[in-house]
Amino acid sequence: MRFTPGRRQQFWVGNCVAVGLSSGFLEPLESTSIHLIHTAISRIIGYFPHGGFDAADIAVYNAVTQNEYERIRDFLILHYKLTRRDDSAFWNYCRTMPIPEALQMKIDLFAANGRTLRESEDLFTEMSWLQVMVGQGLVPRGYHPFADLRTADEVAGYLQNVEGVIAQCVRAMPTQARFIAEHCAASAA
Repeated sequence: MRFTPGRRQQFWVGNCVAVGLSSGFLEPLESTSIHLIHTAISRIIGYFPHGGFDAADIAVYNAVTQNEYERIRDFLILHYKLTRRDDSAFWNYCRTMPIPEALQMKIDLFAANGRTLRESEDLFTEMSWLQVMVGQGLVPRGYHPFADLRTADEVAGYLQNVEGVIAQCVRAMPTQARFIAEHCAASAA
């Protein structure tokens, strides 16, 4: 599928606010587009003009929305930049391509000590960033010294507790077949 990713330079100009695909397009999976529509509407409501347009509101709306697009862009690029594939010119380019400075800083921070940084307009959580980085083979060189405040036995006990909570949730949940029968079955009529 061919598409051209990008975004508007200004999302709100005069009395017009670009929302949805009119504001930008990052990837064809739609989840980011749906999120961006939702946050745009929420943001518009927050800055909705009363008796005129305030340039300060418009400037902040545009800056916050631009930052939101850039954080999503960085998360998408991360998947390609950290690839270990080298079986085509495409993957070789992805691995060696220049990336935005903000993304390089996130990669460097994680590579140094396993920390992640989430900005206020970031759709993706710290756990999402961690999962992609570790999943793509980026292993931190060090770790935060707070990790040394717990003994191996304490960590094992904590993980056993997490495992127990998950097992308890699994036992309480219906099987997939039962859930479908109870909530998703088509009517016989």
